[in-house]
Amino acid sequence: MKRRYTIVAGLLISLVMLVLVLHDVDLNRVRLALTQADYGYVIPAAIILALSLLTRAVRWRVLLSWRLPLRHAFSILSISYLLNGTLPFRMGEVARLFLTTRVPQPVSAFTTLSSIVVERLFDVLIVIGMLGIVLAVLPVPGTIVAAGLALGVTSLGGLVALILVARYPARAFRILAWMERPLPFLRRWPLERYLGRFLDGLAVLTSWRSGLLAISWSLISWGLSVAAGYVLMAAFFPQPSWTVALFFVAMASLAITVPYAPGAVGTFEAAVVLALSLTGYNQPEGSAVAFAIVLHVMNTSVHSLAGIAGLLHEGVTLGQVMRGAQDVSAPPPVIVESE
Repeated sequence: MKRRYTIVAGLLISLVMLVLVLHDVDLNRVRLALTQADYGYVIPAAIILALSLLTRAVRWRVLLSWRLPLRHAFSILSISYLLNGTLPFRMGEVARLFLTTRVPQPVSAFTTLSSIVVERLFDVLIVIGMLGIVLAVLPVPGTIVAAGLALGVTSLGGLVALILVARYPARAFRILAWMERPLPFLRRWPLERYLGRFLDGLAVLTSWRSGLLAISWSLISWGLSVAAGYVLMAAFFPQPSWTVALFFVAMASLAITVPYAPGAVGTFEAAVVLALSLTGYNQPEGSAVAFAIVLHVMNTSVHSLAGIAGLLHEGVTLGQVMRGAQDVSAPPPVIVESE
């Protein structure tokens, strides 16, 4: 019942955002912008976007301390993007926890989880940096900047906390033991084993070389994402702008963090249209909405094709991945101690 309510809530979020996007917009103008666009730019933009996905797989491999071969890292990451692009609740991340346990040299779900947490923190910090660049060039509303800075400070604090935990793992185990004393029911689960595997995935944060590699690949992947957006702008606007591309990529990235909207439908378009409108790229009328639609379709198409190829490479079906993801997300079994 609860899941049904969350699905309905997600659909309502998408519907509301779509209504806001299309409010006071002449749909005939949107149709005209779609028909007059130069779709010759879509192919190079899609190729650049695919390269961005490949570099993200390389980064993830670094965060996993090279435990996964690149072919598996790319396939599994592509499957997760396929699920994230079509389903709510960020199911792709849960699927990664399942799929990494199926490779010839399995990676534990908790090790994978820690790599995903670090990956997300890196991404948020880079997005905030992109917003900072936009702030220095474009008149961005203070509310957006304030929200971005708050999120950035929180992410930076989380990253620093993870670095400290990774460098001083004994203290993490002491904190867990301290929590178990007043809460003895926690001993029903093998939390020490889970914590050990989670800390194992944070090993990359204890190495300057690995950390710099992860940051470098993060910058490269985000740079390619912005480049794909810039190239696609040429299909709709006579003068593409790198700064505007930075802005709408950053805004769209923040929008897709809403977990309930299926495939980020509505939230993605609203974020892109808002970024284009604030920077004067909403003329001719309907062009911003048309661009947002094509950008979303292109992203979903590239990730879906890569995800299907990933399913074939990993030898699994979408149903198997979904069932495996549900098993991973289920509560761990309670350990009943015999007296």
